[in-house]
Amino acid sequence: MNGFLQVAIGVCFIILCSGLVNWGNKYYASRRRRDKKAKQEEDQIVKRLERVEQRLTEVQDVMIALSEKIDYMDGGGAKPWNTKKADGKKN
Repeated sequence: MNGFLQVAIGVCFIILCSGLVNWGNKYYASRRRRDKKAKQEEDQIVKRLERVEQRLTEVQDVMIALSEKIDYMDGGGAKPWNTKKADGKKN
């Protein structure tokens, strides 16, 4: 009976160890998949931010052009060929 008990404990120990190894493999495999998924999400966020930055640059360019046109229409801006002298008289 003593030998049977040792064999039974040995078999249970082997089953527990194999279950632990199997759990570890599944845990780290799912962790690797989560890391890949997180990296893909990060790449998508970076791409979206680049597109937003490009759009903001375009809007900024349009706003600068409009500001220059409005300044010119109000008389605040001057064309390069219409320069003013230091005393305020035109050429």
